[in-house]
Formats: sequence, C-alpha cells, structure tokens
Amino acid sequence: MKLQVLVVLFIVLFVSCIPIKSVQDINGYHIIEGTKKGGADFKNQNVFSFQIYKHKRVFDRYLEERFKDTPGFSPSNFIVEIEDVPFTIRVLSKQETNQYLDFTDYIFEKEDPELVKKGKKKEFIYIVVNDENGEDALSTNSFYRYIVAKYLDDIRMRFKAY
Repeated sequence: MKLQVLVVLFIVLFVSCIPIKSVQDINGYHIIEGTKKGGADFKNQNVFSFQIYKHKRVFDRYLEERFKDTPGFSPSNFIVEIEDVPFTIRVLSKQETNQYLDFTDYIFEKEDPELVKKGKKKEFIYIVVNDENGEDALSTNSFYRYIVAKYLDDIRMRFKAY
C-alpha cells in the first residue's frame, strides 16, 4: 500500500514538473510599446492598435454613436469611466501615428484576399489612454492596463471592422 502511494506521489510530482506548452493568445489587437519619437503629448506612451477594412471616418461615426451622451465628446479625444475611474482616450490622427514606427504591418501582415478584391483597404486605429493622473494606462507598469485593454477590445469588437 505504501509503495502504491509513493508511486502515485512520484507520478504527480513528475508530471507537475513538466512545463505545459502555452499557446499564445492571438487577439485582434496589439499594444505597441511607446517610442521617444512620439509627439509631445504622447511621448513614450503605449498604443492600442487594431486593423480595420473601412475608412477611419466610419470608426469615428461609430464612436460618436456609442458615446453620444458623453459630455465633451470628440471622436479623437474623450473621457470615459471604467470601474469608476476616469480615463482619457485619444484616437490618434494619421500625422500622429506616423510618429510611431509602424509595426502593425508585421503584426497583421496578411490581408484577406476577398476583402482586397472588394476594394477594401487595410487601415489601423491607434489609441492612447491616460489615467486620472495623466499616466499611461497601457503601460506594463500600470495597474489599469488589463481593464483598459479589455475595454478598448470591447470597443473594437462591437465595431464591425469588415
């Protein structure tokens, strides 16, 4: 009986030492680490980025509809509360995004041939988020990184990007 218990214990310990291969979670978005090249307002700030097959104006209209009751709303800059904490969300313009190295072509490099045949062009949305203290809410050091990324992913998912 003791031998059987020892064998079972040995097997459990042995199996628990074998690393489980983790499969990377592939999301439809990517958080790009900020660079020193960013403009004065978002230097070194991390950026939430995702791909769309519509013009950015369509995304702006979606934001206008979704946040129409938000005081002081602008599709490029608005404040939302996530879990009772105010965050400033800024959707970067083309000129501002050009100040970042564009890693998104590598991240989302494969285009859907059917969408391209229909004349739909790949574009990217870049979003920076600051917490109530003006700190980068997408920073790896930020307490809010996970909840903010989840909130932005919800915006992305509800927007019909194709």
